[in-house]
Parts: sequence; structure tokens; C-alpha cells
Amino acid sequence: MMSSKYKYLSISGIILLMLLIPFLLPAYYKDLLVEVLIFGLFSLGFDIIFGFTGLLNFGTSVFFGLGGYTVLLSITHWHVGIWGAIVLTILVSAIFSFVYGLLVTRFKSHYFVAITIVVSMIFFYLAMANSSITGADEGLTFNVPNLNFGFFALNIKNILVRYYFVLALCGLIFLLVWKFFQTPYGKAIIAVRENENRAKMIGYNTKMIKLVAFTLSGVVSCMGGALYVLHLGFISAHSFFWVWTARSVWWTIIGGTGTLIGAFVGPAVLVFIEDVLSSWSTSFYLIIMGVIMILVIILAPEGIVGTVRKIIIKKEK
Repeated sequence: MMSSKYKYLSISGIILLMLLIPFLLPAYYKDLLVEVLIFGLFSLGFDIIFGFTGLLNFGTSVFFGLGGYTVLLSITHWHVGIWGAIVLTILVSAIFSFVYGLLVTRFKSHYFVAITIVVSMIFFYLAMANSSITGADEGLTFNVPNLNFGFFALNIKNILVRYYFVLALCGLIFLLVWKFFQTPYGKAIIAVRENENRAKMIGYNTKMIKLVAFTLSGVVSCMGGALYVLHLGFISAHSFFWVWTARSVWWTIIGGTGTLIGAFVGPAVLVFIEDVLSSWSTSFYLIIMGVIMILVIILAPEGIVGTVRKIIIKKEK
């Protein structure tokens, strides 16, 4: 394992870099960096259920869309402000994820995958059919209110304010999730992933463990959708579309499943590569992206973070 000294130095360096990097980038890349953080949070939700629990959820777009619409409707119809909308998003997503999890976590293997796909399709078509509420494919726009701190308010339309707001929330959620997986209950989730039958034999309630993991995954993914809508000031029914699920899958796999930080590394690498390639060739960049992802999976099956960690462990031996 990496020595504590180098581990803490690495963490301190990453934190310092994330705090200072907006001052080193032009406005466009600051905006792109905000998206990377949001996509990383969304991928973190997928990593919780897949990388740590071993359940392949092919319907994470449900949570992405739910989080986005909850924030938008909370602000536009209930006028609760950003903080109130975030609290409501957490409550709504927790209740929805728990109820949804009661249905789906009793199934295993391909049944679990099939049900999550079907549910995501149902939500997408419901959103498309109820254009008066969702705006369907044309979507809804709204004025994102200021960040109100009581004695003062900050304009979230300012890119620096928006960046540090998103960074703070992503950092807090990441820390809470990381701490959770250091607890005995978090270790129990990993035990279920490794061998569910053995976990049952030593007394774990595996159904409840999977339900808790599914609920946590749903809340984190919903927060990704919520922040994306606050970032854009726009949402459409396509937030429920399967493409968002596919993105969370490939971002996490490329970054490194079961690593937590890989959920942010994946989008950081792929989003910037996609931006460079799309500016170079609008016709072929998706093909090139596909080739790059295939090569990464072949050459580094454990993802970027997993491979780097493996190399460090080998050197220390």
C-alpha cells in the first residue's frame, strides 16, 4: 500500500490543484471543468451500485432526470431557492430510490439489468408524453436564483461561483461516501459483492444491504442530475434517455470501478479528449472515442485509477 506520507501529500496536492485551477483556465474550460465534476458525481452513483455492490444498473438515467426535474420544479413552482431545492432533491431521491430498490434488488443477474432498463424506458416515454410538465424534447428553461447565504448572496451565473459551489458539493458528497465505505456497513456491501452466499452464511441481511446501497446510489446520481440542471438552467426529457446511463457506465469503467475517485477521473479524461477530437473532426470523433475506450479496456481492464494503483503496489513490493 502507498505510505501514509505520500498518500496525504497526493490528496493535499489534488485539493490544492482543484482550488487553484480555475484561475489558470479560460472561461470555456472552466465551464467544461464544472461539467466534469457533475458527471463525476453522477458516475459515483453508478460506481456505488456496480463497483462496490456488484449490481449492474442499466437505468441510472432515471435518477439523473429525476434529480434535474426535482430541482427545476422546486425552484420554479415552489420558489424554495437553491438550498431548499437541493434538500427536496435529496428527500425525493431517497424515497424514490428506496421504493424502487424494494422492487428491483430482490432480482439477480440479468433480471436486475432487464428491469432497470425497462424502468428507464418507461420514465423516458412518460417524460416525452407529458410535455406540459417536462417540456418533452424541447425542454424547459428557467432562471437559476442566486446562492443565498442569509446576509449575502452570490450570483451562480458567475462561472467561478458556480465552479466552487459544484466543487464544494461534490467534495462533500465524495467524502461522505468514502467515509461510509470505511464503516462496517460499507464493508458489508463489499462482502455481498464478493460472495453474497457467504455473506448470508455469516449473518448479513443481504437484501437490506443491497437496498441501502441502491438507495445511496440513487441519491448520489440524482444530485448529479440536479447540479447539471443548475449549471445549464435547462432540462429536457432526454435526461431520462439511455445515453446518460451509457455515459455513466463508460466513465466509471474507464476511470476504474470500485475506486470512487475513478468516477471523476473517467469523465475528466474522456470529456476533455472528446472536446479536443470534436473540434478537430465532427464526423469521426465518436469513432475515435470508441477506439480509445476499447484500447483502454484492453490495456487497462481495471481502469486508469485501478491500473495506476496496481503499478504503485508492485513498485512498493
